[in-house]
Amino acid sequence: MIFETLWESAQRGELLLIDGGICHWHLRRDGQLTIREIISTRKGAGTEMLNQLRRVPGATSLLAKCPTDLESNAWYAYRGFRLEGTQSTKSGREVNLWRLPC
Repeated sequence: MIFETLWESAQRGELLLIDGGICHWHLRRDGQLTIREIISTRKGAGTEMLNQLRRVPGATSLLAKCPTDLESNAWYAYRGFRLEGTQSTKSGREVNLWRLPC
């Protein structure tokens, strides 16, 4: 269940909560920090979370996946993420792979 996953992530310190935003992420051993979910309900909250993620000890790059049809892709591009490619999900939906060096 998603609540258990979020609880476990919070226990590992991989859940970021701020006023107007939440980010669920995971830091791999190789330094890649994967953004699993990011939700912003206040202008500027996304950028605030991004700045905090870039300072996570051991993170060398941030990776995010975003469905190709969402306007959020422009947010990643504007913030300096580089489009690495596109892949299909099990459901057949296309997602862009975005990477930002730390």
